[in-house]
Amino acid sequence: MVQIHDTDYNRYVELIGTAHFTRRSINDAYEAIESLKPRDIALELDWRRFTQLNTACIKCSRVGSCKGICEFIGATDALGNTNANIWLIDMTEHEMQHRMKRRRTPYTRSPRRLPLRYYTDEDPVWLWEQGYKKRVINYSKKQIEAGRRYFPSVWRVLIDERNALMAARLAWISSKNLDEGKNPSILTFVGAAHVDGIRELLQHPLQIRDHLRTFNLSFTDPTLIRRVAVQVH
Repeated sequence: MVQIHDTDYNRYVELIGTAHFTRRSINDAYEAIESLKPRDIALELDWRRFTQLNTACIKCSRVGSCKGICEFIGATDALGNTNANIWLIDMTEHEMQHRMKRRRTPYTRSPRRLPLRYYTDEDPVWLWEQGYKKRVINYSKKQIEAGRRYFPSVWRVLIDERNALMAARLAWISSKNLDEGKNPSILTFVGAAHVDGIRELLQHPLQIRDHLRTFNLSFTDPTLIRRVAVQVH
């Protein structure tokens, strides 16, 4: 059992907030990996979603030129044939659906929906591609706040519960490195909406345990995918 330390785990975790399937996010992934050359990378995916995305790219006739890949697969591709650990830290889609269904109230089952473009007529993808990340993140925060008012049970699962589980798994990876006498350095790619919540929990790891208890989340180790470098002669 890995012991979670009472320390600020942000010193060991580099969080990169992304907008999925945008060229700028893919470029950010490539640049971060090239700059930091990490031995550990954590992705906001579970095994099923990772496999689906990876398989879709492998079978795609436009592989290598397609702009539709996500930054998570782009990050693993950027690693190439290197000796690096890839960790999948997110909740499974099945568990998300199960938890949301269990918490729905008659109000949240109604056909009324939160207007996704309530705060701006600007295209957030276009803004992100043009480099206006802070503006997109601010819109996202407002949308999350509105989502909590309209659908609190759903947004609790999509944001708060997933943040708690991903933070717990990042703390676990860091602690595992510390226990093995290594200096942790974990490059982590998550959607921009998750960054602040995960950072807050990593700064106060005792809150992670409290959140797991409050949300009745069972902790399981993150999924490890090991890439081993092969010497080419």
